[in-house]
Amino acid sequence: MTQPGRHRRGSGPLGGVGTVIVGVIAGFVVVALLVVMGAEVFGQNGHKKPPAKAVAPPTQSTTTTPVIPVPHVSQAVLDKLPLATTEGKVPKAVINLTAPSGGRTLEISRNMPGFARPGADPIVLIPNKQIGMTTWLPVIHTRAGWAQVRLPARPNGATAWVPMAGLNEARTDWSVLVNLSAGTLTVRKAGHVQGSWSVGQGQRATPTPTGQTFLLSGFVDPTQTFSPIIYALGAHSNTLDSFGGGPGTVAVHGWPTAAGRHGYVSHGCVRVPAAALKMFAKLPTGTPVDIVT
Repeated sequence: MTQPGRHRRGSGPLGGVGTVIVGVIAGFVVVALLVVMGAEVFGQNGHKKPPAKAVAPPTQSTTTTPVIPVPHVSQAVLDKLPLATTEGKVPKAVINLTAPSGGRTLEISRNMPGFARPGADPIVLIPNKQIGMTTWLPVIHTRAGWAQVRLPARPNGATAWVPMAGLNEARTDWSVLVNLSAGTLTVRKAGHVQGSWSVGQGQRATPTPTGQTFLLSGFVDPTQTFSPIIYALGAHSNTLDSFGGGPGTVAVHGWPTAAGRHGYVSHGCVRVPAAALKMFAKLPTGTPVDIVT
């Protein structure tokens, strides 16, 4: 492909379930065919919810911190909020690239506002679907009935607080570590290594961004000969505002040659062998991904 220059973000929201989605993952225009996504990307049973143990609600006691009330947000305000999607940008988000989630996730089962802090003004609207899949976001802190979650929007590390009442919570024991210095990707379950592979990373001019992020969604695009199966992360290139008309989302995907999966070869994506993609099919959305140098 022609080497891109730095340019402005593309426009247009991603579609929902049952539609054909057009987006950009790390500089490649992709078409997500959701009718085959469940079987080929996330296994025969799909991943509408993480296959994980439910987290029990906190035990009530006289010393429990009172729940902070949820402010009323009018429809007029909601309509003006930026969207927490891979194409979105949340200027007022608190940035946190270091706090681990420990695999704790929250299902955003309905479109809902996110807040700068519990009980404060809303800063973002979080949709209940991300690239056609149910939104599961990592939880990094909780307070008085609220959870601070990672967002899939720019800037990297963006977070927001959401009220937990009525939302499903789960915990996954899967995790992913991308070590850029070693050029490896390692998948663990309950702390035990399930697989580790040499991988390709971003070129010097378009490096793979570091920090805590998560598995946002996965899809199949049969027209992409470099890798029909693509897993989008909740992170974006720090050097490309957009690429090919889309938001420059960082992803994990394959590559047809071994040389193309080694060293500094991509525009920010992590290129992995087929065995790693097969392992990723077991991971629920919201799985923590830590990218370190």
